[in-house]
Amino acid sequence: MKKKITIFGSTGSIGQSTLDIIKQNPDKYEVIALTANKNYLRLLEQAKFFKPKIVSINDNASYKKFIDLNSNKNLKVLNGLNSYEEILDFNTDLVMAAITGSAGLLPVVSALKKGLSIALANKESLVCSGSLVISLAKINNAKILPVDSEHNAIYQVLDSKNKSKISRLILTASGGPFLKTKIGELKNVTPREAIKHPNWSMGKKISIDSATMMNKGLELIEACYLFGIHQKNIDVVIHPESIIHSCVEYMDGSMLAQMGTPDMRTPISFTLAYPERIKTDVQRLNLSEIKKLTFFEPDLNKYPCLQLAYNSLEIGKSAPTILNAANEVAVQRFLEKKIKFLSIAGVVEKTLNNSSISSINSIKDVIEVDKDSRDLANSIIKSGSY
Repeated sequence: MKKKITIFGSTGSIGQSTLDIIKQNPDKYEVIALTANKNYLRLLEQAKFFKPKIVSINDNASYKKFIDLNSNKNLKVLNGLNSYEEILDFNTDLVMAAITGSAGLLPVVSALKKGLSIALANKESLVCSGSLVISLAKINNAKILPVDSEHNAIYQVLDSKNKSKISRLILTASGGPFLKTKIGELKNVTPREAIKHPNWSMGKKISIDSATMMNKGLELIEACYLFGIHQKNIDVVIHPESIIHSCVEYMDGSMLAQMGTPDMRTPISFTLAYPERIKTDVQRLNLSEIKKLTFFEPDLNKYPCLQLAYNSLEIGKSAPTILNAANEVAVQRFLEKKIKFLSIAGVVEKTLNNSSISSINSIKDVIEVDKDSRDLANSIIKSGSY
């Protein structure tokens, strides 16, 4: 039987890569549902080709345009973020959670409550409410399969039966587009320059996070929750070639690493086929052509966002939620050219320093902290006091 797939965020880079793999394996997968924010034309193309039972568009204007153009009267078309509840009523084997940012949290929570397996590309779900999400998965016997290349790499080489024998995890980072740029030269960086990742093809938000290394900070937080490893046992190293995607070191000195060309279709295919594997047309790794792999510690003065992520983990409670919300606001304002690139970290730091840290005991708490943090970050930007 074909595995039934629902994709939250099908028009983004992860969603499109997921559909590319499904297209290559039509005998193995059936698309049940697709969702998008505004890109109604791409969603329309996807719906025509993959013939899902239901689609949803968040943006009202885009929804109306989709309705006008859609000729498939058997396709159920929904509008709004809250449509995920109805979408998940359709029989699904795996949910690809690829909505960027905290907006992707509630669909993940709803899927876990139904006991559905999650291919988690939305790292913010674990950053904002890690212990709650992990607890939901355990209670409902739902499997979380990480899509991020780093966490997927760890998942592939981590021996869960010998978890107590792990000495540390190593998260690799490319260093982004400004790896060789001096701090003083980052002052006038433009959004167009910041989204030009040297190795990976990603959306704008995650590309900016890679440039500031906040992305690695979020992945650090995610790894703590996902694998139950304390932050003191997780290291971040810069690896410009993006060939080794992460490592697990064991107490006997063995270090296991997952390697491959930088193509998100590799970890995506792993989650789609799990516990099996499927063939992809991803470019194969040729070690003789690469010749050398390099590694070095990140400069936390150059990448203060990574330090802020470490700090938020140390503080605990609502701090990671605040960190994520403030970062999402700051990145969006940078993309809108309202603040400078180097101001992203300043906005996040000031938001953290001026927030009341509280316990996170429910998803409602997460939503409230997220809203308050966004309001504070916006007011800080408006005042120019960052």
